[in-house]
Amino acid sequence: MLFKSKNVFTNTLFTTAVCLGFLCGCKKNDPKPDAPTGPVTNREINQWVIDSLKKYYYWASSLPANPNIDLEPTAFLNTIKDNADRFSFIMQPGGISSLSPTSRVKYGFDYMVIHDDASDRVLGLVTLVLNTSPAHGAGIRRGLYFTKINRTTITQDNAAQLYSQLVNGTTVQLTRATLEDGVVKEGANTTINAAETFEQTALQKNFTADGKKIGYLFFTGFNSAERNDYLTVFDGFKAVNITELILDLRYNGGGDVSAAATLCAMIAQTVKQEELFIEYRGNSNVGVRKDNFGTAASVSNGPSFAQLQQRKLNITKLYVLTTQATASAAELMINNLRPYMTVVQIGETTRGKDEASITITDKRAAKRINWTLQPIVYKVFNAAGIGGYSSGLSPNFTASETDILPLKPFGDETDPFISKAISLITGKVAAGKAPSALKNASVTLPLFNSAMQNNTAMQAGN
Repeated sequence: MLFKSKNVFTNTLFTTAVCLGFLCGCKKNDPKPDAPTGPVTNREINQWVIDSLKKYYYWASSLPANPNIDLEPTAFLNTIKDNADRFSFIMQPGGISSLSPTSRVKYGFDYMVIHDDASDRVLGLVTLVLNTSPAHGAGIRRGLYFTKINRTTITQDNAAQLYSQLVNGTTVQLTRATLEDGVVKEGANTTINAAETFEQTALQKNFTADGKKIGYLFFTGFNSAERNDYLTVFDGFKAVNITELILDLRYNGGGDVSAAATLCAMIAQTVKQEELFIEYRGNSNVGVRKDNFGTAASVSNGPSFAQLQQRKLNITKLYVLTTQATASAAELMINNLRPYMTVVQIGETTRGKDEASITITDKRAAKRINWTLQPIVYKVFNAAGIGGYSSGLSPNFTASETDILPLKPFGDETDPFISKAISLITGKVAAGKAPSALKNASVTLPLFNSAMQNNTAMQAGN
């Protein structure tokens, strides 16, 4: 209900742009070079890329001295990026990109590939389906098993190859299956057509357990355009006087820093507008930037900080559910709340996107370069100076979605992640709530996870 997360090709990025002209590296008194004329060449585009990176790129000091600027631009960027850089990319709007598409962006679902020990079969397992997506319209739901992609049986060896075919096509066919008592039975084929944009509606619920009033919120991204909708969510929590909050970020790939700051300002009970929320550390040209809560949460047409303060929850501890797909601004929220309250992380180690990018485009009046460059510019830290989580944030309590199968819907109290959070809140093990149909899973760790294929970083705030 309420706010939605849009999923388009750059679904984890801001729209803020650095108004950057053509960087020529000239000194103040040098004569300006003649403006380029004629067709735009790879050499011209790549010179713009390398000049931009020399000024803004976090790893500017590691750029090669004499790169081959005649390469195709996506190949050029990939050859000059630092080995530690997983997330910088370049793209043409509606065209070529060094950023790979994903199953969530194209079809509206994520899945993992697992090996079921009882049947000795490799299976696809749907983990997330966006509400208004083609996958949802085709009847695909969380927990669905499938054995084939485009009529090819999934194996451990071909899982990545089949995924590449899936995301680079315009349609995909899944062969449905059931798994019961160690027996896999194949069913009908389901065809899903790709689409350009669709939305995921957030899920808000309230639980009562052992006298505790618990709020629950699941959503898949942070969008600054929806910050006013966050107020409605927290109005709902305050209306029932919740005293505990479970934030489900299992499939939240990040998004706007301002949106994350907005939520943090309503969750952390004692935080003030002038207190430090985030520190950005860049190269010697960019330097260090520090934003307090008021600045970080500030976006035009958004709620005022006073409005956020009015919706503060009466909680002192936050329970956050995470997987390897939890990334970017979602990780930032966990790390940057910790100086102000207790954050209990349940699930898996997160993705490890502790970096922020900016958008660079050619803003000259006579625009020549129709490319967007999204380089990593900052490493991010919290108010205590703690960051450096490129290997991910480790949970306080571990859990895996494949511990118990079939998968339960998000918001179900018998889901192993939610059940663990409730047991920590009440101090009791939830007993007698799991249906008899649930059983301990006999699967290995996921062999492949589509949610791990999203390789973009959060963008720095305004």
